[in-house]
Amino acid sequence: MPSPFLNFKKNPILSGAAVLTLAGFLSRIIGFFYRIFLSQRIGAEGMGVYQLIFPVFGICFSLCCGPVQTAVSRYVAAQNALLPKSRPGQSRPAGSYSPESVLRAGLLLSFSLACACAALLYGGSEFIADRILLEARCGQLLRLMSLTIPICSVHCCISGYYYGLQRASIPAFAQLAEQAARVLSVFLVCSVLTDEGRQPTAAVAVWGMVCGELASLFFSGTAFLLRKRAGKATASTFYYLPKILALAVPLAATRLCISLLQGGEAVLIPSRLQMHGMTDSQALGVYGVLTGMAYPFILFPTAVINSVAVMLLPDMAQSQSAGNQERIDITTSRTITCSLYLGILCTGLFLFFGDEMGERLFSSALAGSYITTLSWLCPFLYLSTTLGSILNGLGQTRTTFCHNVVSLISQLLFVLFLVPAIGIRGYLYGLLFGQLLLTVLHLFAVRRCVHIRYHALHHLIRPMGALGIAALAAEKITEAAVAPVIAQPVMQLCISCGILTAVYGGLLLGSRGKG
Repeated sequence: MPSPFLNFKKNPILSGAAVLTLAGFLSRIIGFFYRIFLSQRIGAEGMGVYQLIFPVFGICFSLCCGPVQTAVSRYVAAQNALLPKSRPGQSRPAGSYSPESVLRAGLLLSFSLACACAALLYGGSEFIADRILLEARCGQLLRLMSLTIPICSVHCCISGYYYGLQRASIPAFAQLAEQAARVLSVFLVCSVLTDEGRQPTAAVAVWGMVCGELASLFFSGTAFLLRKRAGKATASTFYYLPKILALAVPLAATRLCISLLQGGEAVLIPSRLQMHGMTDSQALGVYGVLTGMAYPFILFPTAVINSVAVMLLPDMAQSQSAGNQERIDITTSRTITCSLYLGILCTGLFLFFGDEMGERLFSSALAGSYITTLSWLCPFLYLSTTLGSILNGLGQTRTTFCHNVVSLISQLLFVLFLVPAIGIRGYLYGLLFGQLLLTVLHLFAVRRCVHIRYHALHHLIRPMGALGIAALAAEKITEAAVAPVIAQPVMQLCISCGILTAVYGGLLLGSRGKG
């Protein structure tokens, strides 16, 4: 009997993940060219200053937005699994199911926290910039960024509502609207400043964040207001508020600790690079190249993994509520396999073409060196994301919290003791070690709850062999057929990556069919 995981039309994980993946790829493609444009306008140092504010944004998001979104999604999904499915065109009985009440409870909690957080951030921006981030230029950026937090809280809750219903199209298109508005607004402002003979600064990029959040809120809010109601809900908003709060608090504690550790890491890196012998400007430049160019490039393929992870959480919650352990086992095994296959492919792409990517796309040999080094991160990064979502969907939020804290503390130790000695590569090695440790810890935890169907031949040896053959084929075909016809280096690079991906996928599908 075929696995229900493979039935695309009937499986909400696949269909929802496909929509989110398409939107994610489009968004990241736009964002990729946006980062190239931005780095050319504000420079590597400006990118470093811009990147410094994101740990602060991560802390605010951890307190106000992300945990409530996840709680809304999981609670709606779990309740939905306990009710009989209605026929097409038939609504649920009035009052038996109240997703709107769940959403209102989430909005009340999230928006209240967001307004308080934004006020504190706006008022304390100079203190945070001078005393914590150790960069006075971040003060203005933090004040601008504070405007995005209440806006973000609203559209995050609406996205959680739709994720819980396993309707991913609205959040997906909202994501595209956000990215498009951000890029367009920054492009227009930079064009105006350039025409006036003024140099764009990192503040332009933060204004783009504000415009993007407004566009996302407008799209998702409009879609929600125009939705087709599924019966009149009689449950009170305050009935769901303590339930949302009970789920959100441990998630908030988890994300807050993680954000604080990441923030400490971001603050320490430039100062530790100065201890290695760099000037302040050089340290910010290196940090900007790594976090603004190389690392986002490594994260580009996570559009697939993140999409699956988002849809996995409500699916796991539904399966657990319904007592369907077989579905949990099958879904977990197949998503782990997909994560490994994608991670091994991306390791090959960034390992073989990383130097060329940095030089051709960012005009930076340094970025290319970082991309090549970070290529080994891909399998562990993608797999830990999937495993973490599975654990959260099964209610193991404390476990994921402990694992993430241990991983980040290990990375901090690398920053503290290795970066002053060997420079930024100490941080890169810390990233690799931290993600490997996180993956191993998550894997052992998942195996205690789920029976994972694992075969070393199929999960490791076969894709690694396929990658080696695909890399050789890409090199030979590019030399023999592509280079003599196409002189543009960027086009050659894209075609080579496409050949490697196509051969790799074809070999895996072919061997699967024979098996």
